[in-house]
Amino acid sequence: MIVAPGEVVAVVGPPGAGKTALLERIVAATPGAAFVPAGRPIFPSLTVAENLAVGAYRDRRDHALVAERRERIHRLFPRLAERGAQRAGTLSGGEQQLLVIARALMSEPSLLVLDEPTAGLGPPAVEAVAEALEGDVVFAETALRLARRRADRVVLLDAGEVVLDAPRTAAFADDRLGEAYLVR
Repeated sequence: MIVAPGEVVAVVGPPGAGKTALLERIVAATPGAAFVPAGRPIFPSLTVAENLAVGAYRDRRDHALVAERRERIHRLFPRLAERGAQRAGTLSGGEQQLLVIARALMSEPSLLVLDEPTAGLGPPAVEAVAEALEGDVVFAETALRLARRRADRVVLLDAGEVVLDAPRTAAFADDRLGEAYLVR
């Protein structure tokens, strides 16, 4: 799968369609990619600020660069700025998901790859995630909440096969992208 510069691609389909396997292949083939797996994998005993610092580990000696990235993250996710000293394990599920995404963004990835980034999030958090997706991004989801808001292109999988690959407007006009494939 090719992601054009600045493109946000949604990989959608029913459970078991092969979305996660495709994301894993993309990450393996893309140097500098950051992968955000499903399931909110945080470091619960670390603070929010410490979790973010882990994301910038590669550049940890460049304090100005890390501070600049942290400020950007705080602008994107002001809730995380408010909770910097709080242990990550005490955050709500939605806040933990935002933290995982923010941690990946701290690495300034060449490609951001997210598996079910809005699972369990309420509408305000989904909107925050949508606003944070810029640059080269691929995400997978079963529902269409984020794809409707932010995807430039939609790729529909079924049993590991691409059955539709189209710009967002064309994809949403296609009958294959309907109730038969997706949970809404």
